[in-house]
Amino acid sequence: MHNQKGKTLLTNREREVFELLVQDKTTKDIAGQLFISEKTVRNHISNMMCTI
Repeated sequence: MHNQKGKTLLTNREREVFELLVQDKTTKDIAGQLFISEKTVRNHISNMMCTI
């Protein structure tokens, strides 16, 4: 995804989180798989929602 100026809308990590979300993974599953905290997962989700 890119904005009108050609910049990427999501960071690489946000993209990883997004891909796992669409696979119906929980925040706990995602945190474990990416070796980050559940709070960090929720922050990435929140950032994605503000971007869209």
